[in-house]
Parts: sequence; structure tokens; C-alpha cells
Amino acid sequence: MTTWTRVRRRASAGEQIRVGVIGAGYVGRGLAHLLARLDGFECSLLVNRTLERGVDAFRFAGAEAVAVVDDPDAARAAIADGIPAVTSDPGVAIALDELDVLVEGTGSLDYGAETILAALGAGRAVVSINAEVDATIGWLLHHTAAEHGGVYTICDGDQPGVLMRTLDRVEHMGFEPIVAVNCKRHLDVHQSSVESAGYAARDATSLALTVSAGDGTKMNIEQAVVANLSGLPPERRGMRGIATTLDHALDDVLRSIERERIVEYTLGGDFGAGVFVIGRAPEPDAVQTALRFYKLGNGPEYLVFNPYTLVQFDMPQSIADVALDRDPLWSPVAPPVADVVAIAKRDLRPGDRLDGIGGDCCYGQIDTVAGAAGFLPMAFTEHATVVRPVARDTAVPLEAVELDDSVPIVVRRRHQDELLGATV
Repeated sequence: MTTWTRVRRRASAGEQIRVGVIGAGYVGRGLAHLLARLDGFECSLLVNRTLERGVDAFRFAGAEAVAVVDDPDAARAAIADGIPAVTSDPGVAIALDELDVLVEGTGSLDYGAETILAALGAGRAVVSINAEVDATIGWLLHHTAAEHGGVYTICDGDQPGVLMRTLDRVEHMGFEPIVAVNCKRHLDVHQSSVESAGYAARDATSLALTVSAGDGTKMNIEQAVVANLSGLPPERRGMRGIATTLDHALDDVLRSIERERIVEYTLGGDFGAGVFVIGRAPEPDAVQTALRFYKLGNGPEYLVFNPYTLVQFDMPQSIADVALDRDPLWSPVAPPVADVVAIAKRDLRPGDRLDGIGGDCCYGQIDTVAGAAGFLPMAFTEHATVVRPVARDTAVPLEAVELDDSVPIVVRRRHQDELLGATV
């Protein structure tokens, strides 16, 4: 029986999967709208630091009445009356047994990390689109979930989730994965907030998100998530970025890489927002005729392409899997193999205050854990001040900055490193 058949049967019996969404931005607003139109789902609560945006998201979803609440009892009363609720306090969502799943959709490092960990510490089930947090402390999140009986997972729809699904598919077709590839159309590592403003307005996305997409930080973070879940490291810092098209990608990628079982990305071409995995048939002669007939090529390597990453439109799959079976999309099988290091966008001088992911000071590049040792994690750049000069396009050494050690993401990362027996 499929997940969706089970959801529909539950819905016909009056059982809803009740969801609390944290963050009423681009993804949270869209998800609330979608869940209001799907049988078997109910977005019962939105958490947003600006209450008006949460109310507006429910209005956009079609709600006639919205309750603004500041404590769990008020939220429970609203939910019991069938009225969606909005709060600025994530603790309200964490306290509600009435919610089957919490969705973290903010993209914020400190706020997201603290909210997810608090929810997991309370034994809650969390579906997260926050790749920034996962790339930084994903091991800690899974550890906390296991320790307290919670569930943590990245979500379907975003590049890491789609790539993990594709890796799973390739392996269950009997192939040996060679490379997991994120397809990127445009890259300018020096893209600035001024240059990005028009794109952000056009796409209704935040300026920081637009910059991090343009300068490649977002893609490098996504590939770090995939690397740490799958155990496939990058071949080198920043990966290669192979210029190709879909028709030539199989040959171009295989010709360009020098080792196998890695994460990589393509640049330009006609891939849209897709991802693909190249796998090798271990018994090529046994499958070649069939796979050629099925239009997958001659082998022995085969490219399995997914052209879409539809984010909130695919997230209900993860929500349902967690609600029905407490089943994460994927869990790491080994300690992290990758991190994302900060690279100077311009010459950095003592006294410069770094401005975080999607800023004008640094871009992020994936590296192996060993290669990243001694350098500033990109996740820390919102809390660092330069104390020694760093040249443009070089990795920022930890000794070149002064960190605010009290902020949540730094504290939590150090806790993860202690669990792993390592130091930053």
C-alpha cells in the first residue's frame, strides 16, 4: 500500500496529519497553501517571528479565521475549534502533542539549530529544509533524535533530498554509484547583494538566499548534506564544476573526475534545477540489452536524471513518511566526511565584521573534513571579526578571525565535534 493510499484512507476516517510549520517565508507560506488543499493533511500552526507574516500566510492559504496565540493552551483551543493558529514562540509548537510533525523552513542557522534541537530533545518529529543547519550539525541532530526518541530528516523536494532519493533508486537498480551531481546553471563566486537585488525581487526570495545561490554557497552546502548522509566526499575543495549539457554529461563527467564515489556539480547546460547520479552496472553484459532498449544508453555507466527540485510541493512525502512510520528520508551511516569552508570574496582586513551566508564578505566551498580543518566554517561567518588579513579567493583560517563562542551554532558545532572526538 502506498503512502498516499494510507493518507487517503486515514482522511476518509477523519484522521488528519497535523503539521506545525516553523517559518512563514517563501517555503513555509507555499507549504501552508498546499497542505490546505491536500486530503489528509492540516497545517494547524505557523511559527514566525513576525506574527503578521504568519497570519498573512494562512490568509493566502484560504483561512477565514486565524488565531494569534502565545501559549500552548490557547493553541490547543484554536486547533480543537478548527482554527489555524499563529505564534512567534517555537516552544508553543514543541509543546503540542496535537501536532504530528514539525517542519523547519527558516534557513536560519542559530534560530533553526536551537528550534530543531529543542524539538528533538522533546521527542518530536522534525522535517527540515534547513540545509545550512544540517551541513553544520547534522550528525548532532540525528544523535539527539535517537537519544530522545525523536525523528529528524531532511526533506523531499530540495536538492539534497532529491539526490538522496536518486542515489537510493540507483543502488536499488543494482548499480554502484560513481558520482552524485547537483546541476547549476550560473555561478559567480563574487556575486554581490547589489547585483542580486533584482533577482530577489523577481523571484520573491530573500536577498541572502539569492546571493548564496548565485555565488555557489547554497549548492556547496547542499552537496555537503548529501556527502555526509551518503558518505560520498568531494574530490577536491569546491568540486570541479564540469561545464556540459545533458546529452554529453555522462562522458564529460566521467572524463573529468579522477576518483569515484564523490559529489560533484555541473555548470551551465540544459539541466534546469535538476540533479543526477551516475552508476555503474557491475554485470554490464547482463543488463546492456535491456537498458539500451529502455533508452538509458549502452553502459556500463548510466546516468539517472531527475529534472525537478520542487521543494514544498514534494515535502508532503517526507511529512507523511515521518507521521505514519517515523521514517526519515535518510540517516548518516558514518561520521561526517565534508564541511563547507569560508572563502574571502574580497580582501579582508582586520576589523572587518563578516556578514554570513549570502553576504558580501565570503562564499562557501565544500571540502573534506580533513581539508577543512583549521579553516573557518561558512556557518560561523555571521559571528566572526577579522583579526588578520585574508586575500581574496583564499580560505579564511580560523586564526585570522575572532569568533563569538557564545552563539548557538558555534556552541552546537563544538558539541558535535566533542561527540565525534574532534576539535574545530
